[in-house]
Amino acid sequence: MDFVVATEDYSGLGLAVRLQDEGHRVILAVNPCPEDIAEPERCARYQQVGDGLAFEKKPLKEVLAEREALRSAYWIWDQNHSLDANETLRAEGFRVLGGGRHAETMEHDRSQCLAFVQEYGLEPPPSYQFDNAQDAIRFCEENLQTAYVYKPDTGDNFETFLPDAEDPAEANQELRIHLRSLAENGVKRTSFLLQERKEGVETNVEVWFDRGEPVFSFMTLECKRRYVLDLGELTGCAFDYNFIIPLDCRAVATSVGKLFAAYKEMKYTGFADANFIAGKDGIWFLEKCERFGYNAHPNLFWNLARNGLGETVASLLDGSFTPDFAEGFGASVTLSTKPGTLPGKPVQFPAKLWRDLYFYDVYKRDDLYLIAGYDRNGDVLLVNAHGYTMQTAWEALMKKAADVHFPYRHYRPDGDQTNFASSPIRRYEALKAMGYI
Repeated sequence: MDFVVATEDYSGLGLAVRLQDEGHRVILAVNPCPEDIAEPERCARYQQVGDGLAFEKKPLKEVLAEREALRSAYWIWDQNHSLDANETLRAEGFRVLGGGRHAETMEHDRSQCLAFVQEYGLEPPPSYQFDNAQDAIRFCEENLQTAYVYKPDTGDNFETFLPDAEDPAEANQELRIHLRSLAENGVKRTSFLLQERKEGVETNVEVWFDRGEPVFSFMTLECKRRYVLDLGELTGCAFDYNFIIPLDCRAVATSVGKLFAAYKEMKYTGFADANFIAGKDGIWFLEKCERFGYNAHPNLFWNLARNGLGETVASLLDGSFTPDFAEGFGASVTLSTKPGTLPGKPVQFPAKLWRDLYFYDVYKRDDLYLIAGYDRNGDVLLVNAHGYTMQTAWEALMKKAADVHFPYRHYRPDGDQTNFASSPIRRYEALKAMGYI
């Protein structure tokens, strides 16, 4: 089969590698350097990612111009980007998975996303919009016993500020100090939110749809902070666990399940998710990110899918998809290097681990896999493993991660621990106890 993987940041590089391994013909369709890569040297590094990995790599603009010759291909968008190109392909009857106007809106237009989910009964925590830190500080002073989370309307996810203090009054004070530091350091934002912090268990449910009909669901429990015990800055995903859940379970019914009528009306084919908090006062919706990228889908396809990636994608787009996924747990961990590391550092691993790796910031020269070094976070690749319990999945994952070597390598080793509040094992046990899964 023919596949085109359209990427803006190479988060779909691993998909292209796996499809080629399965014997498919693959084009990696890339965009020019993203706007946040202004430095010429870093742009050169970006352009080097994926070189030498055998599949064809071309600018998305060129691939789109030649699209009629690729009418039989399956097109995969790794994240929500290049909206016009995506919608053009859909309008002309091409088979496209990911991206598109709905997914773009759900991820990037919070007001439209909230209007959509609230129409069907999903409620976010109370949120309040501000355009300067002084007004937000006064608001916090008027509500001293309530904890809030700072969320910029635009910008990178690491700019979100979640107070560490468990006590609401102490968390409120922590946020006020953070807001004061923004004002004193001249940080200007046209708009940001303070969202009431809700107590409970945070998780993510994803449902797949075939022409509007729900056909499959799974749950992801991830940790987004870079350092052990969930300390440090937010990143895309430090590590996660995936497992299959029934379409009729409470976790689905109280989250994405409320949106089934909307997706049926759209005759939607693809993924729909909901990140939410399950607490004693009900479900609180947080966000929707209906796209590939980060760890969730590599974890699912590498560790739980019994069929090949190409077969799975093609069957969903052709309307013949039948779920075939393993029991147990998939686990993945992000391996990173020091941001700013010079390009060309080798990535070394035993040949037996090849199919357990998912590349982000890698190219190949001769027989060597090398780091291009464009990623601001230093993320290089994912390692994946399966187990029949969360503990055994993590044990297998750590054995594999220990066999991957490159300079300044680091990763989270604490996914099997329960001594921090966001521990996936603790969250899984809580969701089981509450009857969600």
